[in-house]
Amino acid sequence: MPEWEDRRFWQRLKEDPEARDAFLAEHQTFICHVASQACSHSLEWGKDDELSEALIAFNEAVDLFVMDKGVPFLAYARILMKRRLIDYYRKHRLRQAISLDQEGFGREVDISLGIDEFREQEQNQERAEEIQQFARVLASFQLTYHNLVKVSPKHRDSRETLLRAARELAFDSELWSQVERNGRIPLQSLALKTQIHPKVLERGRKYILAVALLVANQHDYVYLREYVLTGDRGAKG
Repeated sequence: MPEWEDRRFWQRLKEDPEARDAFLAEHQTFICHVASQACSHSLEWGKDDELSEALIAFNEAVDLFVMDKGVPFLAYARILMKRRLIDYYRKHRLRQAISLDQEGFGREVDISLGIDEFREQEQNQERAEEIQQFARVLASFQLTYHNLVKVSPKHRDSRETLLRAARELAFDSELWSQVERNGRIPLQSLALKTQIHPKVLERGRKYILAVALLVANQHDYVYLREYVLTGDRGAKG
């Protein structure tokens, strides 16, 4: 499981400034991605105030986060960052505020959303948006959720093998560029890299591709990534 599912990790994070600073530094890419996506333009550290606002919200999420609520930390941090940016734009740039919060414009924004309130009011919408977004991405590769249910491995060993292949594929910039360019997995190259038999990769190619899409775009799919990559407790041994 992720380290932050450990209660001792969170206790240390809230009490040790050095551990907190390291955690914030580790997630700068996630913070920048969420803020840039929310603002609809690229942002740079040290240049754009929006990133400072997003960092403040992420740090606040660390303070407010409570384990055992069934809420992924990054999903909670993401919504707090978006809310703070809405508040920031309302104070400085009206046009961007409307763009960020079309339906809620005119209401006061609670930028300190408690985790219980988030669980009750926000989480289902966030999850549904992820599912819809990922469905569109899958469709661009001629895949559907129905396909994935049919090809998902039933046994733990097979699952772990294909998950490893998916991670290798997503993290290899050369291989992944071929996927984005051609719309399919370079199976022979992936077999050489992973030492997994090409026939195994061929049988699992739809599953590998779907998981690799989650991994390569991990900042967009907080819920789905956690479910797919940590949801193998019930798989058969």
